[in-house]
Amino acid sequence: MTKPYHEMNAAERLATRIAKNREIEEKIQAAPVAVEKPKRRKTAADVRTASKNNTLDKFHEIRKSHGIDAASEYLRNLRNEEAS
Repeated sequence: MTKPYHEMNAAERLATRIAKNREIEEKIQAAPVAVEKPKRRKTAADVRTASKNNTLDKFHEIRKSHGIDAASEYLRNLRNEEAS
């Protein structure tokens, strides 16, 4: 058994502290580095958002190539298809 800390001389205290620090470092290195988060399932809101983003991208693509009138027509047609 080791002596209580208050009964140790300076060299023994230093050696004890170094040993404790090494133990702590080994525990840290043995611990897993990163834990992966569980993947989230897609919800209906995710699908709606992705669909809106795709529609917006398509709108801008049509607007750049054919003009604002053609892009507006594209959106009107989509709205009519959803209503049907």
